[in-house]
Amino acid sequence: MAFTGPIEDRLAIRELYGTYGDASWRGDRDEWISCFTDDGRWTSHLFDAAGKEALLQTWDGLWKDWEAVAFLGEIGAMEIEGDTARVRSYAREVVLMKNGGQFKLCGHYADSLRKVDGAWKFVRRDYTQTIGEFDKLVAD
Repeated sequence: MAFTGPIEDRLAIRELYGTYGDASWRGDRDEWISCFTDDGRWTSHLFDAAGKEALLQTWDGLWKDWEAVAFLGEIGAMEIEGDTARVRSYAREVVLMKNGGQFKLCGHYADSLRKVDGAWKFVRRDYTQTIGEFDKLVAD
């Protein structure tokens, strides 16, 4: 997979990834869900959520134990064909949990996107964890 398709669409897709990362970092549930189509699906080693209600339930389930998240992403490849796109991206996350623990992970996404009313949205995000680490912090 390479970088193909109109530059305007490539920029708009990069802005979608920027919005997703920013919303994830800030814990902005509404901004995060706006990145998905109504039938959007998000899969990982922990869950498989399809549709906005299931996505929000998954978000809420994760964030109930999380204090803060650092989320950094990078796009590795992008192929655009009309109003659909396939994108490969990478993520580095560090999660500070409410119990004082930290969870660190690296992984990659195989993404499918669709342009809806002129805006690019995630139809499907399939996440594969590459590296995971859990540290229990000890309080002084």
